[in-house]
Amino acid sequence: MPEVLRFDAYMDEALYGAGGFYERGGHPGARDGDFATSVELGSLFARCVASYLDRTWIEMGRPDPFVVIEGGAGRGTLCRDVLEAVDGCRDAVRYVMVERTESQRQAALGIAGEAAALADLPAGPLVGVVVANELLDNLPIRLLERAPAGWDEVHVEVGPQHTTQVRQPAPDDASAMATALAPDAPVGSRIPLQLRASVWVRRALRLLEAGRVLIFDYGMRTTASLAQRPQDEWLRTYRSQRRADDPLDSPGTADITCEVAFDQLPSGAKMSPQADWLAAHGIESMTADARALWERSRANPTAETLAARALLDEAAALVDPRSFGAFWVAEWRVG
Repeated sequence: MPEVLRFDAYMDEALYGAGGFYERGGHPGARDGDFATSVELGSLFARCVASYLDRTWIEMGRPDPFVVIEGGAGRGTLCRDVLEAVDGCRDAVRYVMVERTESQRQAALGIAGEAAALADLPAGPLVGVVVANELLDNLPIRLLERAPAGWDEVHVEVGPQHTTQVRQPAPDDASAMATALAPDAPVGSRIPLQLRASVWVRRALRLLEAGRVLIFDYGMRTTASLAQRPQDEWLRTYRSQRRADDPLDSPGTADITCEVAFDQLPSGAKMSPQADWLAAHGIESMTADARALWERSRANPTAETLAARALLDEAAALVDPRSFGAFWVAEWRVG
């Protein structure tokens, strides 16, 4: 008999189950990965995060220890680069990588040995910063569709030969949430309910006695905005740096990701586009020497000049308003 799963359970299995995408070895990477994030472009993103940590540590009165928890740490690239770049808080930092997939945790410990690696958020209370880059878009979502008389919830029928969508009337609590988030959604439109993302942020906030929660991700300020767009624009799959197929095709072989509806997360966050956040944390000064060198020597480039050009290209990608620069940065303050 085919198994019928709610969409979030299906997505969880397709990503993190025994035959799921991450258990099979899917990972980010600028060249060899299935998708790229700001972290894989180079070390500039990490240097800006390190600048933020140094500044936050001073603002908080130089606590020691100063705990930095990274959610969705993957293979430890951000951890390694941040620990190389922090300055003022270097001796106080205690870095904890949180990564659900065991193979990725082991790889992370191999390149970021100064840090600890856990499968889930640690217990509090702690003083420090919880940071996550492109984690929330990977947390399984419930999927609802506006019906003439209310809301249906999408389930997935998993059979030996194929997977198909099955719609069932949504439970009352899910229907009420969907109506509150997207009251004018047209019939046939769909929205994600990102309960796991909301719970993750709430857990991060609760474990802090004092500090910050800092989230980088792509998405929209409101769920209603997603309801006005086709599902395949905001619920996507990636394989080998390319958009892949429908999430129901060949489960476990591609990454499944959903744009974050930030109105479903806890209130009180300060939000800014990633381009603005990077500018506020030094990306211009970090590339000033490279820019000057390129302007002086571009006519007769040396290896050093070409390295400067590569750094400038990395910075341009991070602030590109058509890509990473348009990501949102959300910061919550505790204490």
